[in-house]
Amino acid sequence: MLAAAGCSSTPDEQTTTASTPASKTTTADPTSDTKRQRDSAAPEIAQARAIASALDDLTDETVDHAVAGYYRNHDNEPAWFDARGRVRPEIKTLLDALSRADRQGLVITDYGYDALAERIERMDAAPGPLDAETVAALDIRLSQAFVSYAVDLHQGRVGEGELRPRWYEDLPPADYAGALERATRDGDVDAALTELRPPHDGYTRLVKALADYRAIVDAGGWPQVSDGPLLETGVRDSRVPTLRKRLQASGDLTPGAETGENIDDGVDALETMDKPEAAAGNTRSQRYDAQLARAVEHFQRRHGLKVDGKVGSGTLAALNVPARQRARQIEINLERWRWLPADLGDRYVMVNIPEYRLRAYEDSKPALEMRVVVGESYDDRATPVFSDAMEYVVFRPYWNVPAGIAADEIVPEVRKNSGYLEEKNYEIVAQFTPEAEVLPNTPDNIDKVAAGELYVRQRGGSSNALGLVKFMFPNEYAVYLHDSPAEQLFSRTQRDFSHGCVRVEQPAQLAEFVLAGNPGWDATRIDSALHEGDRERVQLDESIPVYLAYWTAFVDDVGVNFRADLYENDPRVEAALRQVNRTTSDNSTARIGSN
Repeated sequence: MLAAAGCSSTPDEQTTTASTPASKTTTADPTSDTKRQRDSAAPEIAQARAIASALDDLTDETVDHAVAGYYRNHDNEPAWFDARGRVRPEIKTLLDALSRADRQGLVITDYGYDALAERIERMDAAPGPLDAETVAALDIRLSQAFVSYAVDLHQGRVGEGELRPRWYEDLPPADYAGALERATRDGDVDAALTELRPPHDGYTRLVKALADYRAIVDAGGWPQVSDGPLLETGVRDSRVPTLRKRLQASGDLTPGAETGENIDDGVDALETMDKPEAAAGNTRSQRYDAQLARAVEHFQRRHGLKVDGKVGSGTLAALNVPARQRARQIEINLERWRWLPADLGDRYVMVNIPEYRLRAYEDSKPALEMRVVVGESYDDRATPVFSDAMEYVVFRPYWNVPAGIAADEIVPEVRKNSGYLEEKNYEIVAQFTPEAEVLPNTPDNIDKVAAGELYVRQRGGSSNALGLVKFMFPNEYAVYLHDSPAEQLFSRTQRDFSHGCVRVEQPAQLAEFVLAGNPGWDATRIDSALHEGDRERVQLDESIPVYLAYWTAFVDDVGVNFRADLYENDPRVEAALRQVNRTTSDNSTARIGSN
């Protein structure tokens, strides 16, 4: 009963309570609903004011525009902390993502990872909440780090300029503020970043290759093979054990795959590689056998070398490029992938200039592949790296000779041999139009050609420098794809012989691919247009994107490929990567490190 009396109101208690003045009760109660609401709102107000103030100091055009836009959309609420300044789980996910940025060929320090991780660790250990200004500065810095990483993943570290090709200029801008929204409000940082990463298979495979080559570097790289006589099947040379070890390190020769022909008196060639003195006395382990030749051939295919299974000067030089340099080459080409649009088109053509190869894609899958000849690496004849849309095809075209070639190469020949123009099917015209009047071959007109006042073109036909067809994507460089009568050049390993245009090995097959969207243009009609009649222009029903790309490292079914830097572009990209301005990140990191 006593217990019951103590837990429930009696009539006397109710009467007493009711007689108490309401004003007295309100005054005596310091935790009224109104004050509790005001106190609860105070941290949010302080945080919002601190963030609004800190946003005034932002300067980076791309990153901070997205960051500021995000906070405006959320009334300057913190993105990574709650209203009480406590760490949200997304912060740890962001830090994990930043710590793996180097896997994409990016630089972890660009995003202030070390300072951020240290600051968050100190916050977790702090006995009480941080002040609003400190939390605001750190919250904004975390958002900057996320967006900086997102921008670099999406469009690369090197800004617009001469190094970056002109791809499609009308691409919609990326919604970096929206990505920040998905990372913080939906709570999936990795998914938000993955959406901005290049979706292309070529990029993904190269990321894996970077991890593999860094593992090789961490394991000590591979040995250098000494200079010496040609290595080929049947010879014995003290360098052979080192060569085996070198090829095993890069995966061209399977470890432990030696056959009995490499074993002498129970001494395995693999053992002698780590024992030079044993190798020196084991002549069988020094034999260059068929298995080793096949491994060399595999290496040569991956490096665009003549595939003959022999180690001459060119193959030796490629073998001795350090693993660290190959890893850096992969990083440079990952950067190039980030310069491309995410959507290359359902049907497109891509030329890899250093590889001397063209691939046509249907539904984003390879449909056609062929060798090409590209521009020479001197006298400004390099094939430019850019993209445009193919709009039409011309069968049996004229070759409109560039003024410089006409003046420097053709005019001197004509002055030595007046019949040179007719022999080569050249003619003089006042303008480059199909209906232009042909002018007589007179000394006066030749002088005008030399002065750039008249022009030279070559009539269509099998001897035309453009061959029997050209594929046009009008551009400022006057570069296009075309056939070539110099078919012997396609058998060369190194194929940089043109004045800048790209010569294709299989023009008829490329025409079939390009004209597949035009009704009636089957193989028979294409063959007729190539070999009969006069010049014919065919407008494409749908334009086709053409990408003239520059990959010196890429992955295909053979493995990780490397190519010679034909135009010496890699050092320029590397220099630009080293000079990337990260002033905003550095300053922001300094600020949070002192709080």
